[in-house]
Amino acid sequence: MRLTEQVYLVGSGALGCNETDAYDCNIYFIDGGSERMLIDCGSGMGVEAILSNLKRLGYQATDINWIVVTHNHADHSGGAHELRLRTEAKLICSQRTASIVQIGESAMGLKAAKEQGIYPKDYQFIPITPDLIVRDGEQIRLGELSIQFLETPGHSFDQISVYCPELEALFCSDVIFAGGKIAIQQAADFSLVELEQSIRKMSKLQITDLYPGHWEPLPADRGATLHQAIKQFDAGIIPESIV
Repeated sequence: MRLTEQVYLVGSGALGCNETDAYDCNIYFIDGGSERMLIDCGSGMGVEAILSNLKRLGYQATDINWIVVTHNHADHSGGAHELRLRTEAKLICSQRTASIVQIGESAMGLKAAKEQGIYPKDYQFIPITPDLIVRDGEQIRLGELSIQFLETPGHSFDQISVYCPELEALFCSDVIFAGGKIAIQQAADFSLVELEQSIRKMSKLQITDLYPGHWEPLPADRGATLHQAIKQFDAGIIPESIV
């Protein structure tokens, strides 16, 4: 699905547009001209569908140079191992994410998640080691574009978001969703205080297009979704949760 001239949605699950596997997050593809990037990897159960979507758009797997894992949750990181093998791309994440995904299921709490029915009982996560670890504010070039990484914890303690100033595009992962909603979790790595801080931090960016990790992408949002949530926080109200 083409969203703008240089941004595409190539994967999405039941909490989105149902483009690939039901357990997938939204997976975005950025075309920077001479280089290209995937934002997140899905669960790993929809890899073939992701690559088929890319092919329909006129791209091959080997056209991807970089893959970003925004945080350790398996619906975002589970496809990293297979996608890196198929694309030969370099894998990017934060140090906090790396410390978890290099260990795998025991560090991710996947046993409990499978027992609760969040993932299939036979689901398996393959540990991964990143090629590049990024810090808050760090930038890389993606062809004609610059890509900035921002630490945005709250939904998970290790989460990063991705910002492209030339496109005024923010890939906010699971920080915020359409309608100013958030994802409150009964998990040790969730912090409402940090989530609010991350939302306020992102609202200072010049944003035209907002790309959440679930539900619909928000082209031409112009910061409205972030300010919806901030207005509620300012009123002492916790924004509605999508889970």
